Formats: sequence, C-alpha cells, structure tokens
Amino acid sequence: MRSEQMVASEWPNFAERVTRSIQLLPFYETHTLARQVFSKKVRENSGTGYVIYKGKTPYLFMTVEAGRVTNLLMQENLKNSWTAIFLAIERLFKQTFQPKITFLFPQSLTLHLQEVFLNYGYVVESNRVVVKELQYHTSLILGGGGARGAYQIGVWQALKELEIPIKIITGTSVGALNGALILQDDFEAAKNMWEKIETNQILSFPTPDVTSDTLGGMMSQIGLFTLSAIQSKGVSTKPLQKLIHDTFSKERIQQVTTDFYLVTTELPTMQEKNIHFNDCHSDQWQRWLLASASFFPAMAATKIADNYYIDGGYRNNIPVDIALRKGATECIIVDVKGPGITKPVKIPATTSCLTLQTPWSMGAVLLFDGVRSTQNIQLGYLETIKAIRRNYFGHWYTVDETIARLENFQQDFFTFIKETYQIKLWTSLEQQDKICKKLRKVYKDRVYTENLGLVLVELLAKSQEISASKLYTIQELAEMLQKTGQMKTDFIESRGMISVQEWLLRYYEDYFLLSDKQQLSLMNNLLNADEKEKTQRVIFLLDKLPAQVLQILMKEFILKGADEE
Repeated sequence: MRSEQMVASEWPNFAERVTRSIQLLPFYETHTLARQVFSKKVRENSGTGYVIYKGKTPYLFMTVEAGRVTNLLMQENLKNSWTAIFLAIERLFKQTFQPKITFLFPQSLTLHLQEVFLNYGYVVESNRVVVKELQYHTSLILGGGGARGAYQIGVWQALKELEIPIKIITGTSVGALNGALILQDDFEAAKNMWEKIETNQILSFPTPDVTSDTLGGMMSQIGLFTLSAIQSKGVSTKPLQKLIHDTFSKERIQQVTTDFYLVTTELPTMQEKNIHFNDCHSDQWQRWLLASASFFPAMAATKIADNYYIDGGYRNNIPVDIALRKGATECIIVDVKGPGITKPVKIPATTSCLTLQTPWSMGAVLLFDGVRSTQNIQLGYLETIKAIRRNYFGHWYTVDETIARLENFQQDFFTFIKETYQIKLWTSLEQQDKICKKLRKVYKDRVYTENLGLVLVELLAKSQEISASKLYTIQELAEMLQKTGQMKTDFIESRGMISVQEWLLRYYEDYFLLSDKQQLSLMNNLLNADEKEKTQRVIFLLDKLPAQVLQILMKEFILKGADEE
C-alpha cells in the first residue's frame, strides 16, 4: 500500500471514485455530506486530504487534521476487511513517525464500533474519542557505498533532530563503519571526521603529482590505485585500521544498548557472515568493522582468527533481511548506491519502510574528499527532513514553501507568458495532463499544476549545477539562476571531487546532441527570432515539446525579474 497527499488540480482524476464512495465511520450525518466535505478540503489545497492505493487502485480517501483522522471514505464496490483498513491508516501515520492516531467523532459511537476499535488496539477515551498509541521498533539499515557514506551521517543528524529512536542498526561496508559511529552517539565527532577525510586516511597507495580536478587527473589516480591493488593483491588498509582505532572508543561501544549487526563475506567460500557487534570480543570488534569494509580485490582482505573476510556487499549490500529477522517493525533504509548485491526481500504488510536514496550522484566510491563529504552530509540531512516531516517541497532540491506561495509564483509566470506571447496555459484538462506527463519524464517525480513552476525552476537549477545541499525558497533558487545567467558556476569548486561517471555525464550533457542540456540549447536557438516569428514558434513547439519550451520561458521570466530590479 502507498499513500499520497492530494492536491486540487488532481481532483478530476479522483472525483468519480469519491462520488462512488461511502463513509466507513460516522464522521458526518450522511455519506453525501462526508463526500462534499472531503471534496472541499482537497479543492482548498488544505494539505489534509490523502488517497491510499491498493496496487494501482485508489481505494481509501481520508483527511488528517492536526494528527486526527476526521474523514474516511472507501469505494462502495470494493470489499475490504477492518484489518486491512486499520493497517493502511497505521502505515500512513507511521511513515511520518507520529506518536499516536486519534479519531474524533461528532457524536457517541455505537457499542459495536467501540468494540471494533478495541479489537485493533485502540483505547476509547470517551464515547466520541478513540486513540491508539503507536509502538515503534525501528531499524536503520545502512548500505555500502564507500566515500558516499557521508550521506548516512546527514540522515543520522536528521533522525536525532526529529527524535526518532533507533532500536536496531544493520550495516554493510561503510554502512557498518557509520553504524558504529552512530552507536557512539557523538554526531559532532562523526561529522568532523567525514568533513576532514581524505583518501590517504583510508587506503595506502602512491598518489600522482597531478590534481584530481580534471578527468585526466582522476584517471591517473585511479590508474595508480588499480596498479597498486594488482601488485599487492589489494591496496593496504593500514590507514583505515588506524582511523578505526583512533575513532572508536572501546568504553562507548561497551555501553551501547542498540543492537548492531554488520555484514561481511568469508573467503574463499564467499558465504555471507552476519556479526552481532554487541557480542564481539573486545579484541575483535575493530577487525570485524575493517572486514565489512574491505572491498577486495581493490583492498586487501582482513584476517580474523584463521579465516579471511572481505566486503559484505558481495553478498548483502543493503541488509534489510537481518533487521526483519531481528524484529524490526519499521525500516529506514539508506541506500548510497554502492556496488554490490541487493538481496530480494519480501516486506511484511505490517512493516513500514522508508527508503532514502538521493536522485543526485554523490561522487566516487573509493576516493574520499572532505568537501564532497560535507555536501553529502547536508544532502542526507535535508532529504531526510523532507521525507519525514513532509513540510518541504521539491525532488532535486529541498524547498521551504507552501502550496499557496508556489501557486502565486506560478501565476506570475503564467501572466508573463500571456502578456509576452499571448498564450494562455491550462485551457483544458487534456493540455494540463499532456504537459505534466512530459515533465514527469524529465523531472523523475510527481508533477501537478500547483508545483509546475517549481519543477521548471528545479530543472533549470540542476542544468546550471546549482548545489542541492542547501535549503532554498523558490525565490532564492530563482535568484541563483539569475546569477548563473550572468556567470558560469565552477564545476569543481561547487561540488568537490568529481567521479569518473560525473565527468562523463558532464561531457554527455555538454556535447551529445540528445542530452537535455543540448536540447534546451537547440530550442533556444530555434526561438531566436523577431517577436512575431518567435511567438508563432513558441505556440507550435509548446504543443510538441512542452518540457523544453517551458524551461526556456521560465528562464526568460526569471531573467526579466533580474532586469526589472
């Protein structure tokens, strides 16, 4: 089951289904009144209306106001048990880690309905109020990903701020190292370590004289790393051993109560081995941390007793299964896109899962850079707050706005198009759907009428390589675009160390004819005409390629604002 907050512009997609719905609980005197009130809440963009899907089919509609369920509708022709309905409601509340679920009714419940609530763990506080205190046994699952693991420290920062207690931690590779840092519960020390980290603190190999600020320099560094790994059967991990020894406190580790499980792989059988860190002998726990992160053959295997162990990612890079076996009822999965095997795991219907995986690239896996780590920490923090609090907007960026302010910005943009080109957008639902569908393919996330202006600003900011590791308002993002319209952002200075994949992607965007950046450039050239001809071309191309044309028009709108200032 999945749920979505409903917005006014999408109401036509659900109107017929809501019309055929009945209220399941007596919030209103009639089904008709319940439907009318629900419709009003959604059309007002109150942010209180939700749709819950069963597969791809919407089947429950509800409003939640100040932590209270105030309306609940289900399609009349769908059959569902109270068990499924209460489970769907509980999962909705658990996605944002709410402490309790409250139902408030205008009149006394019948004895039958009171009994229904009691059967599903609710307490009837009065004949009109029922409450369920939610119980959590939350697991934090930290995947492998080398230098990209800084993102997980930002996730931890957000979870601490949100006061979400973690009962179980599972980790592989860098996820194991971060898991041990989290056990020590010293965020500032962990943050300081990641912000100052360099590759030579992790691995021992000859470094080239050339800088890694160019693709050639990066390839030279990777070449020396590879040669060293081949010659020595894995680069020495002595620097990492020292870092582990200097970073982790035996006294703190011995005092922890959170259960921590790490994954490593045994040689030569390549069998997965799970280690309950809390039970490790005092002379071995540092070796198990090293073993989980030993990315063989790039890094040397770790010997423990008479056996050799390597990176746990070879068998289980995102150890969700361990958390489930150990009783987790909620899973916060932090996937930093590291190489390895992700085991297929069936998530029980009663388990709530939140997967945090940034849409951005986070740099190289085995080459560490403090500047990039600092940005990834902030990225992890912002994206976690956005996912759990749900009070920010944006997909590529984290934007502190309300729907009302987004609509005002967007209306100004529509007015600019109408006055400049005599084009009126949203003349029909068909046109709206067409434009939104085209933009979704580029944006990679939900697009609807109210956020269209933000979507265009985000896409432009992304093409200009504006940092996503800051909290913006839409006006602040627009101002950043005004500046980049006047001067080119330095690729290295803004992002730190760049991976080979990022360099190649940059060349693709800059030179390949079919890249989004080149398509925008070609479109810009096509629209470079006198006023009358340009208007005709905009009208024609808007129908064929709305995503590209609207980005160009948004850029004109933003730069026009800069000129007026």
